[in-house]
Amino acid sequence: MRTPPLPRLVLYVLIGLLAGVLIFAASTSTASFGAYNSQWDGTSEFRTLIEERPDSRIVFETTPYETANATNTVAIILAPTEPYSATESRRIRNFVERGGTVVIADDFGPHSNPLLASIGADARFSRLQLRDEREYYRGPSLPLAPNVTAAPYTQNVSQLTLNGATAVEPGNATPVVTSSELAYLDRNATGSLSAGDELGAYPVVASESIEGGQVITISDPSIFINSMLTQPDNHVFATQLIDTHERAILDYSHAGAQPPLARALVLLRTSPLLQVGGGLATLGVWLLIWRRVREGTVSSAVETLLPVRVLSLLPRWVWDRSKSGQSVELDADALRSELNEKYPDLDEPQLQQVMTAVLSERSRDEHDE
Repeated sequence: MRTPPLPRLVLYVLIGLLAGVLIFAASTSTASFGAYNSQWDGTSEFRTLIEERPDSRIVFETTPYETANATNTVAIILAPTEPYSATESRRIRNFVERGGTVVIADDFGPHSNPLLASIGADARFSRLQLRDEREYYRGPSLPLAPNVTAAPYTQNVSQLTLNGATAVEPGNATPVVTSSELAYLDRNATGSLSAGDELGAYPVVASESIEGGQVITISDPSIFINSMLTQPDNHVFATQLIDTHERAILDYSHAGAQPPLARALVLLRTSPLLQVGGGLATLGVWLLIWRRVREGTVSSAVETLLPVRVLSLLPRWVWDRSKSGQSVELDADALRSELNEKYPDLDEPQLQQVMTAVLSERSRDEHDE
C-alpha cells in the first residue's frame, strides 16, 4: 500500500480524532447521578462496583424485573427524574414479592414517594432539607449520620456522610441509620435553625419487609456520587449493599436521557442474537476495508466507508485514486504508447529515459500536494 500525500495524512488524522470525540460524546453523560458521568456529580464509580459483580447489570427499562431471579438480587433506583407507570410499578412490586430487594435513594424528587406507595412500602421521603449545626462534613447542609443499627449491609459502617439530604418518614419501616440528635429539618427553608424546627435523630436509611422481599429507603442519593463515595463510610455501605446479595441491578430506566452508545452496548450484552449479528457485520466490514486497503491506497478505504454524497463534499484529493500507485502503472503504459506514436524513431533506452523523466516529475507534483 502506497503512503498517501501529506495533506491526505493530515485529513485522515483529523477524521480519526473527530471519530474519537464523537465516540466519547456518545458514551458519556453530564447528567447528575448519571451512570456514565465521571465528573463529581456522576455515579460512574458506583456503576463500576455493579459491573464488577458477576450477573450484575445496568438496565434502561423495567422489563428485566420480570425475568430476573429475584432471590438474593438487589435493584437500586437513584433519584428518578420521571414517574413510573402503573405497569412498571407492578413489575417492581412483583419482583419484591418474589423475594427481591429494592433500594430507592432520593431526596427532594417528586417521583419516589408515588413509587413507594405503588409497591406497598410505608416509608416516604419528607422532602425537607436535613441540617446539622454540630455534626457535619463541610457545613450544616452536609450532615453526618453516626447512629447505625446492625444489619447485613451496615457491617463495618460507623457513619454515613450526607450531601443535601432529606429524611425518611419511616411509617412501619425500621430506621437503620439516623442523624445525630442535633439535626433538624429546615421546615421554613431559612438555612438555619428557626422556630418550628425540631432537633432530633432523623432516619436517613430505613428498611421494611414486603411479602417475601425487602424495600430499603435512603434519603440521600448523593452518597453514591463520585465525590461523596469516598467519604466515611459511604463506599463501605455501597459495597455492602451489593455484596450481601448475589446479583445487582442498577435501574436507570427513569433517570433521563442516557448516552446512546452506552445504551447500545448494554443492549448488545443482554442479547445473544445481536451479539452474533453484530459480530458478523463487523467482520464483514473489516474484511471489505482490508481488501480495499491491500488492493489500493488509504483513500480506497475512505471511499469504501463513506457514501458518494459525503465524498462529493470532500476535496477531490481526499478520495480521488487517479494518482494512486495502481494508476501510475496504467499511465506508464499509456505514456509508452503515446511516445511510440509521436516519436517512432526513439530506441528503447531513449524511450525509457523519457518515460522516467516524465513519471518522476509527476511523482514530485503529487508529493507537493
